[in-house]
Amino acid sequence: MKVVAALLLLVPLLSCRAVPLAPFHPLDPRVIDCDDPESEEAAAIALNYINAHHPHGYKYALNIIEKIKVLPRRPSGEIFELELDLLETVCHIVNPLPAENCTVRPRTDHVVEGDCEVKLLKLEGSFSVLSIKCHSTPDSVEDITQICPDCPVLALLNDTQVINAVDLALSEYNRRPDGAYVKLLEIGRAQIQHFPDIVSVEFAVVVTNCSAKDAQDHADDCQLLPTDLAQFGFCNAAVLTKNNITVSCAIYEHQPGVTHHQLIHNHLGGQLPTLVQGFKHHDLRHFYHGSVDDTSESSSAEASVSPQPAIPVVKRAVEAVLDPTVPPSPVGSGPTHPLCPGRIRHFQV
Repeated sequence: MKVVAALLLLVPLLSCRAVPLAPFHPLDPRVIDCDDPESEEAAAIALNYINAHHPHGYKYALNIIEKIKVLPRRPSGEIFELELDLLETVCHIVNPLPAENCTVRPRTDHVVEGDCEVKLLKLEGSFSVLSIKCHSTPDSVEDITQICPDCPVLALLNDTQVINAVDLALSEYNRRPDGAYVKLLEIGRAQIQHFPDIVSVEFAVVVTNCSAKDAQDHADDCQLLPTDLAQFGFCNAAVLTKNNITVSCAIYEHQPGVTHHQLIHNHLGGQLPTLVQGFKHHDLRHFYHGSVDDTSESSSAEASVSPQPAIPVVKRAVEAVLDPTVPPSPVGSGPTHPLCPGRIRHFQV
């Protein structure tokens, strides 16, 4: 009886056919060129974020969009991964001028180049920053001397000559009969021209509650303005000797909501932070990882859109125009790759 019951249970199992699962087909990544308007928009969003959150040094301008990937994201949206080449501008971060209106330093001024890896989420037509990783490096001394043998190169920010020049320039500026007394906030750049030794320095300042005249007797008692009145400035100076100093400073109007707490915390009183000990520039070292899930379709989908050099594609198109005998590539033959890197907006470093 037990055998019969077992057979009765086995019959329906044997009659069932296994239904194979449908294979997983990831959504195709979207191909986009580095100079596409959508690429430009993504790069602009990333650059605005970088300039708004860089705690030291100068604002940067976009030079080249090096690479771009656009990956589908479940359940919705797309992930944009970009590699950006940036160039340092003459605007310090305390300068309220928008970065897009700031002048990029010429190569002869020992330019600094920034490299950033950026990941953005585009959802319902809007971009948001998922992660950013940046660093920056000055152009090589060899390259500078090759194009301009007499141009001075960047000096160490904690060089004795540099610190002395900043002290002399700041004291000279605070001797003026009118205006507010200012304190050093940060040394931005320095270059030393030899024979004779001329030290050129750039530095940020913060305004105190003392006038320059009153501070001559009690400078140590001068305090920063309240947060809702905070003012910052930026100075350029050239120091030949103790009695041969040229200095000019621009003091900016109060910017509501702008306190530059990081700068004040690290620099106030003229103390150089460990950040710049032994360095010639403020590294654009920026790391940000958001809390939004950036899961894309699959790692295989990501790998399939690795940007390839655009030269062969362009060359083929030119050959087809010049030589009518060259047959056009069949539609849909082979993978399509984005045209990258994009255009150079300023100059190649």
